[in-house]
Amino acid sequence: MKKLLLAGLLSVGVLFAYNPLNGVKAQKAEAVKVVGNHFITVKTLKNWMKNNKNFEIVDVREPAEWNAGQIDYIETINLPRGVLYAGVKKGRLKPNKTYVFVCRTGHRALLAAATLYKWYDFKNVYVLKGGIKAWIKSGGLVTNAMHLGPVKIQLQK
Repeated sequence: MKKLLLAGLLSVGVLFAYNPLNGVKAQKAEAVKVVGNHFITVKTLKNWMKNNKNFEIVDVREPAEWNAGQIDYIETINLPRGVLYAGVKKGRLKPNKTYVFVCRTGHRALLAAATLYKWYDFKNVYVLKGGIKAWIKSGGLVTNAMHLGPVKIQLQK
């Protein structure tokens, strides 16, 4: 009986001690170390677009999110984070090109960029701070499957 009680208490202790968010925080902290100072602001991205800097936007959101609205830029692709490996293997992403990774808030984009830096030796990979939410909040134009051209979207509070 004592062994059963002890096993039960240990199990409960393990359950309470385990916090799945600690894994996410650690993963994000490691990704920030890997990416370093390769974060760009919406203002910088707009300047790159205006000055025709040679880069491509890689939106790592899922297809439904992508279809709802993406940054209005001709060199934008949707490559969800879960299929990055396939994008590299099939030559869709090339180590010598410059990429700006985007997602809803920046977290998935950060993890995607860190993956390319750490495992595939990409050097010109940047993460848009605040993701597409920051883009929209700044008044940046987005396009989506429902419109033929760029539109302004207001974020709901």
